[in-house]
Amino acid sequence: MSATRKLGAELVIVGGGIVGCAAAYYLARRGRKVVLLEKSVIGGEASGRNGGGVRAQCRDRRERPLAMASVKLWVGLEAELGFDVEYIQGGNIRMATNEDRMALLRREGEEELADGLEVQMWDRDELRRRAPYLSDVFIGAKYCPTDGTANPILASRAFGWAARRAGVTLLTRTEAVSIGTQGGRVTSVTARDQDGDLLVEAPWLIHAGGPWTPQLSRTVGIQVPIEPARSVIAITQRLPFLFKEFISSHDLGAYCRQAREGHVHIGGVGAPAKTFDQTMPMVSIGLLARRAAQMLPALQGANVLRTWAGTLENTPDKVPIISPVDGIPGYILASGFSGHGFCLGPIAGKLLSELIVDGGPSLPLHEFRLSRFADTPAAASTV
Repeated sequence: MSATRKLGAELVIVGGGIVGCAAAYYLARRGRKVVLLEKSVIGGEASGRNGGGVRAQCRDRRERPLAMASVKLWVGLEAELGFDVEYIQGGNIRMATNEDRMALLRREGEEELADGLEVQMWDRDELRRRAPYLSDVFIGAKYCPTDGTANPILASRAFGWAARRAGVTLLTRTEAVSIGTQGGRVTSVTARDQDGDLLVEAPWLIHAGGPWTPQLSRTVGIQVPIEPARSVIAITQRLPFLFKEFISSHDLGAYCRQAREGHVHIGGVGAPAKTFDQTMPMVSIGLLARRAAQMLPALQGANVLRTWAGTLENTPDKVPIISPVDGIPGYILASGFSGHGFCLGPIAGKLLSELIVDGGPSLPLHEFRLSRFADTPAAASTV
């Protein structure tokens, strides 16, 4: 049996999605020695398997300041990271098929405007004028011009590559299995790869492990109420360029974006919950394609070339946990983004770096503390 190898660092990050990689990047840029552990590949889970929306509208109000700040980072991200992530600030249209949905969008819009987010309400005629490619089933919409889209795989990996260039030791196919403490404080993380056990000694741990967060947290007696859910994406054949916006309809249960090369990415609103299963049943593919064609008539008869599924990480209130863990100094959670984490990745990483280097973040994180779930039963995990 091989001996346990050891590494030393100022900080270890578990999870190589966009949040973990962004945190690693910003911390390394500020001179910290960081080791990042990823059980699979960079961006291999939800960060690389989502719809690619970069949006501040249609969010829980607690998240909105973070989303608005993150959008500002996205605008300059390609120049900063030195890589094309196919980001475009093309706007976001959330459509309504009925008056109840339209009333909900109006109320939401009033709140967003009060918080400083630019949104516009469109009636049927304005929607037809601004987005003639949409079905006439819609009676209106809410539009945010500062929202946009990006390539999820490229963006997640761009942060990983930039982190490595900045000096981060980035270890893939390396699964964190337990957290070590001494006197109640984090001292290390034990991981496992193809060569055996690895002990990473560090006084700080950022846990950005997504739906697998509860498993590792239990090794120090912490219950984290996160449950998995399946997210599915279907990719059509190349089509003539139709639209630059991110478009979605909760009434029809679908959203779309058109990638630079012409493929339309279709996702479903309302993912199957409490499962790590990433299979994509044929019936689900057909349903998703039909919903999208109801929304976007040009998709009628379009071939679906490929599909993929990812695993989301839902908290009970669908708002992330970005929080030091009470009672365990050095342990910080950054998980439970509930399908909203792609846009938030850059700002979450930056705020985490500020929390550690400066002793506090530039935007308040009180609303994202783990302790808000003190009276919520911990989610059961199947892993």
